[in-house]
Amino acid sequence: MTRFAMSFVGVLAFSTFSLAGPGELFTEKEKDFGVSPKGTVLVHYFRFTNTTKETITLGQPRVSCGCVTPALTANRVAPGETAAVIAYMDTKRIPHAGITKTVLVYVPFQGPQFEEVALKVTTVTRDDLMMSPDTLAFGSVVKGKGATVSTKVSFTSDPKWTVNKATSTGGFVNVEAKLASRSGSIVTYDITATLDKECPAGNWTSDVLLETSNAAVAKLRIPVTVNVTVAVAALPERVSFGDVKMGAATAEQKVTIQGSAPFKILEVKGADDQLTVKVEKDSAKPVHTVVIAASPTATGGFTRSVEIVTDNKDQPTVIVPVTAKVVSK
Repeated sequence: MTRFAMSFVGVLAFSTFSLAGPGELFTEKEKDFGVSPKGTVLVHYFRFTNTTKETITLGQPRVSCGCVTPALTANRVAPGETAAVIAYMDTKRIPHAGITKTVLVYVPFQGPQFEEVALKVTTVTRDDLMMSPDTLAFGSVVKGKGATVSTKVSFTSDPKWTVNKATSTGGFVNVEAKLASRSGSIVTYDITATLDKECPAGNWTSDVLLETSNAAVAKLRIPVTVNVTVAVAALPERVSFGDVKMGAATAEQKVTIQGSAPFKILEVKGADDQLTVKVEKDSAKPVHTVVIAASPTATGGFTRSVEIVTDNKDQPTVIVPVTAKVVSK
């Protein structure tokens, strides 16, 4: 009877999550890395969003095998925020190649009520498969520049091995596979990934997927990582004044315009009799402060676009949307 009562209390306490529990917050709870070279470190982010009305507290995850190291992007996740459990799978620590290895990551949700969620990672390591490097890492790329990275994939036990198809799960990454060499039983391909110049700013991950002629390595996965930055950025990216009373004192908000190198603000466009923009335009510096002020003269909606013109060749303009709802006194 006591066990039933405790379980019933747990269900009630987690009603803010859902009847199924906190595991339903995850977009996925299993990751199959497929076939991987022995010696690589496989990484996956199990993401979840707190759709409840309470802050979630997480404890330190534990694992069923020491070949996986878990980590959290945050220990406390407020309502509406997104966090992730990161699984680092070190294939050097998997004792036997050619065998499916599955590891469970147990994530303790400690508040508002304790419940443990199990996540799963799986791979099959191969001693006769090599990738150098084992990740297509673009590093930091300025938005609009694009970039190219490559890796070599070698299979050492099939002289007739071919890569038949190469695709990318990332919408802004194009991939090409080209035979590099064929020597005895060792076949090597060059895999080249190209980042589209239109890729938006942010930290992005995707996969390059290879389909090959050998059933043992029929599908191969190569992780892709990139951090796309902007040469000049506005923080915050947009300004919302909310409700502004007509005829009241001028409402002001500050916007930081930050660049990767010193730059000048040459001109500001978009100001009028209801919106003023103050900024120092004399000196070049990596950070500028722009003061945007609203002085509405009529009720109704208030929408503007402030254009900051800079001397930065990579990003000559920065657009800051401005909105407000103008109400009577």
